[in-house]
Amino acid sequence: MSLREDAKRIYSSSLAKLHPSITVFDYLESKKIISSNYNEIYPVAFGKASISMMSGFLDYITKHYPDLPIHDKPVIISNNSSETIKYNVDLYFSSHPIPDEKSLIAGEKVINYISPSNENDLVIFLISGGASSLVSKPPCQITLDDKIILTDLLLKSGASINEMNVVRKHMSDIKGGRLAKLASPSLCYSLIISDVINDDISSIASGPTISDATTYNDAISILNDHKLTKRTPPSIIDYFIKGINGDNEESPKLINNCDNEIISSNRLYREQLASYAHEHGYKPIIISEDLTGEAKVEALFLIDSINKYISNADSDPIAIISGGETVVNISGSGKGGRNQELALSFLANHEKIKTDREWMLLSVGTDGIDGPTDAAGAIIDSDSVKYMKESELDILSYLKKNDSYNYLKNINSLYVTGPSGTNVADIQLILIK
Repeated sequence: MSLREDAKRIYSSSLAKLHPSITVFDYLESKKIISSNYNEIYPVAFGKASISMMSGFLDYITKHYPDLPIHDKPVIISNNSSETIKYNVDLYFSSHPIPDEKSLIAGEKVINYISPSNENDLVIFLISGGASSLVSKPPCQITLDDKIILTDLLLKSGASINEMNVVRKHMSDIKGGRLAKLASPSLCYSLIISDVINDDISSIASGPTISDATTYNDAISILNDHKLTKRTPPSIIDYFIKGINGDNEESPKLINNCDNEIISSNRLYREQLASYAHEHGYKPIIISEDLTGEAKVEALFLIDSINKYISNADSDPIAIISGGETVVNISGSGKGGRNQELALSFLANHEKIKTDREWMLLSVGTDGIDGPTDAAGAIIDSDSVKYMKESELDILSYLKKNDSYNYLKNINSLYVTGPSGTNVADIQLILIK
């Protein structure tokens, strides 16, 4: 079996093991947070894993609490139209990564659904990555068009996901703990699949159900740091300044009606990958450092890691496993995603790998979508090198114009899976025989 086939098998097996429906069901089985003492339960799911998370939740309720009343039809906000659910739910497809009118409707759906709840009810939030765009409710002083403009600027600026979420929290009536406040006085539980590195729970989906330590001043500082202040719509700058001056309410600094639990994450997925790699005959090495820098640069770090572990290893097959969420500072007009850009940079520098052994890199977004493309990421191996040498394409020019997708497509190195139903950031798997 080829390294490429091994990588696909290890990756897909690991992803199936941590499927959100299984993860939610198993968590509820072990923690017993549901009881029959509530008048009604209000389940709401939003994010890239929302459909499968709600499936797992309703599977659990059907098995253990079939007589517990569920308020109306549970609400699901998703971007994955290929996934279905067997239960009678209000399933709504919203927009990602840029919010639009659909996002506004989604925000209203969530707010309207939970608004009848009271102290005798339980609100269950099933949250996963992507929700910052899928569910939107800007303050009345900020138009949707202005929010779209700033979101697009942030995505192209190289700002980290944490930085983006600080800004998002301060131009929202939902994010930064505001959704939990809207659910008060009912008790809330948030079960969360983390797509944020280091699992900063306040950053996942911009922290709609957890207290927020950041401020309007922090949001302004981030815009300044990325030289976006003059390009940001004046209505948003004005809103932030009024917030700094105390004229607009800050995000809640204390939430006492909601418990938040991370039930899956990039770290857990790396561990699962290591387990399956071992089952397939590879010695797993998990890189503890998260890959969060520029994608082109992190590719060089991975090459250095190969050289480091090869020099210290015997001849046994090894699997080097890393994860994170890199950034791309866009300077060209090409097509691609951060995993494809990392992979293309890796290929461009492959001659720096100091070994004659066979190697392969898989860099992939676990949601199955890498940037605005149909690819989840890319696979780089000896075939990629062969096709690169045979092609007349200038790999460095493609890197310069951020056109990794088209280059990788030409050398048969894209990795296409379709939406996965989950989202735990990005994974890099290097196999060496």
